[in-house]
Amino acid sequence: MSYEFDKVYHYDLSNWISIDGWNEKETNALMDDGRFASHILERQIPKWFPTLDHITGCKDHDHIDSTNSLRFDAKNLTKNGCKFMPSSMLGAGRRFNQDVFLEKAKTLNYIICDIADFPSVRLIIKRGSELASDFPKGSISKVKGRRLLFS
Repeated sequence: MSYEFDKVYHYDLSNWISIDGWNEKETNALMDDGRFASHILERQIPKWFPTLDHITGCKDHDHIDSTNSLRFDAKNLTKNGCKFMPSSMLGAGRRFNQDVFLEKAKTLNYIICDIADFPSVRLIIKRGSELASDFPKGSISKVKGRRLLFS
């Protein structure tokens, strides 16, 4: 299946992950954590959208479209929201630079996975410039973000 920008995709990932000796509630709890889920979903996305290739390692993007070289960065919207600013602006002692953020957003597209209700996952692909226009601080709140992106 090819992807469309601004289209909301729905996936039911019930019983999707199995860990020996763990029940579904325990494995689903892992997927509520964006740090854990990102490693798995980044590799799943090309299975849903075969023109996207996963880029391994710490690059400024997670996927590239093999047909047109568009770059995509995958982000998870969790119970704490979603930050899509460059990682150099995240963490203790780091500062948000809006000019750098906006320039970077112009060069990327974003795949936002709403995992807050895992195993129900919603996904939307947005152009970076549009996402930055809607969320100029590079941060999407769970409530407002979900309403704006997924309704």
